[in-house]
Amino acid sequence: MSSSNKMLKKIADTIRSLTMDSVEKAGSGHPGLPMGCAELGAYLFAVFLQYNSSSPKWKDRDRLILSAGHGSLWLYTCLHLAGYSITIDDLKQFRQFGSKTPSHPDVIKTVGIEATTGVDGQGVGYAVGQALALKIKGLTCKVIVLAGDGCLMEGISYESCSLAGHLNLNNLIVIYDSNRTTLDGYVNESYSEDVRSRFYAQRWETFEIDGHNFDQIDQVFSTLREKQTKPVIIIANTKIGRGSPTKEGTPAAHGRPLGKEEVEKAKEALSISLEPFHVDPTIYTFLRKRSQKSSEETSGSTIKKFQSIIMSTAFSSPIASRWASHKILNILSEYIPEMVVGSADLSSSDGTFLQNYGFISRDDFVGRNIKYGVREFAMGCIAAGMSQTGLVLPVIGTFLAFSDYMRSAIRMACLMRLRVIYHFTHDSIFLGHDGPTHQPIEQLSSLRGIPGLLVIRPADSFEVKMAWIATLQYEGSTALILSRQPLPELNHNCSLEDALKGAYTIKHEETEFIKYLLLATGSEVQLALEVAKELGPATRVVSMPSWELFEKQSDAYKESVLKGNLKVSIEAGIEQGWHKYIGSDGIAIALSDFGEGGSITDLQNYFGYTTKKILNRIRKAESQD
Repeated sequence: MSSSNKMLKKIADTIRSLTMDSVEKAGSGHPGLPMGCAELGAYLFAVFLQYNSSSPKWKDRDRLILSAGHGSLWLYTCLHLAGYSITIDDLKQFRQFGSKTPSHPDVIKTVGIEATTGVDGQGVGYAVGQALALKIKGLTCKVIVLAGDGCLMEGISYESCSLAGHLNLNNLIVIYDSNRTTLDGYVNESYSEDVRSRFYAQRWETFEIDGHNFDQIDQVFSTLREKQTKPVIIIANTKIGRGSPTKEGTPAAHGRPLGKEEVEKAKEALSISLEPFHVDPTIYTFLRKRSQKSSEETSGSTIKKFQSIIMSTAFSSPIASRWASHKILNILSEYIPEMVVGSADLSSSDGTFLQNYGFISRDDFVGRNIKYGVREFAMGCIAAGMSQTGLVLPVIGTFLAFSDYMRSAIRMACLMRLRVIYHFTHDSIFLGHDGPTHQPIEQLSSLRGIPGLLVIRPADSFEVKMAWIATLQYEGSTALILSRQPLPELNHNCSLEDALKGAYTIKHEETEFIKYLLLATGSEVQLALEVAKELGPATRVVSMPSWELFEKQSDAYKESVLKGNLKVSIEAGIEQGWHKYIGSDGIAIALSDFGEGGSITDLQNYFGYTTKKILNRIRKAESQD
């Protein structure tokens, strides 16, 4: 064995040792992957990766993502040995409350983590997004992702890798940890496809190696820094729990401590010190010499608040909020060069495209529009990956009903506190003839339930302006909920400042006593105003485009807005959540079933979204008091 391979073996065995010790101390965890991929980790950090442990956000660094996030100790131990801020004490706190080494990699908690992972397969999507962002910005560094059997079983990996092959992302490397073992048994009991042929069909370059053989690892990686011409998958055949005397290669090594006796025998067989958390000092010296000298960090351009530009935009009336938003999106793109826009094959309908810029292709990454194809889940993960780089502000669009395909990606983007703008159109049953498969019912409520997601459903072009201003001010992800049908410009007697509070009085009562309070969002605000005319002067109408913005206001403001004897909410979605604002005795004009195909007039009559039918509901409730 060469001297360099001896050092690599020492690093690999230390990864195994630290993994076993960390899991034993925690009393839980997944030792199998870190032990099985130890040689890969040693090679990456000792030979291949460009990184700077003292400047983890160095722009030209390679990005390493662990898609199989349950194997987090593989990443934690490698980062520790390479000089990142993870200490031995942090490894001793593995999986403990508030630690820097949680069960799954977390970008918020741990320096050196490129993506929060643990939901199988999504890390592959993030890697595609990061690779795409780097290509767009003309950077030559690599994105490497370690994926497991579960990652490749998940459909998200197929969607994402399909687009990566189509765009020829030759800065992307997937390492497939093919250990043929799962939590419940063995891979061949549930998975038998030819992975190499699958990726070949997706226009990738494919390699297969012994994941424990440094010479084979080097033979592949040594060519990829300068000569990679396609996205690459390296099928690394490994043994889960490598080094465990009795559990290597079995499901028993996957997700539980090996046991004190097994750990001791493993260390003896590997000629490792039996002392827990022991590291040979020569490893620190060797790896920390590799850290790159540059201290340049990525910052990304600050997104300015273009309030005056947005507010000066003129619209015809009526106008669908999707097209009002499209116009503002295009204006803003001239001032925000980081903005990259794309849709899941619906840009001509959802308006998520930039008119003055071309589409990105395998031969040209200068454009600022992306054709994601019919791949909503991949689009969500790829957008999150682009946002993770700090180089791109992604805007992605589809119909609101199809947001379900990408809900997990939205949730993870919010968990990572990323900036992604979701441009969801065709926001209610009133999209019409396409029928219930395309008509969102529960989606709006579902999105509101995601912590950290700012959801805004504007009622007209004025509120669309407000929505974009709020979006640029917000440091997290935003979902804009936009109509297919044209909406009239409402008669506003309030300021932008009021609208940015998430709920505001759009029609004031004309009496001291407020008999009726009508709360509505989006296209139903106009309906609420029509109902108010019939109810008389003791009626207040509140437009409530964003629950999240409203909840940030003071209790005094919220109480001042939500005044009224009988409270009624009007929204073309399920009633979930509305009774917080209208009380248990309030009336929720809402949907309790799926939609139907038909004209807007037909649907309004059938589902009760007419002035007459809402008045009947109110009168009936009053008669029962």
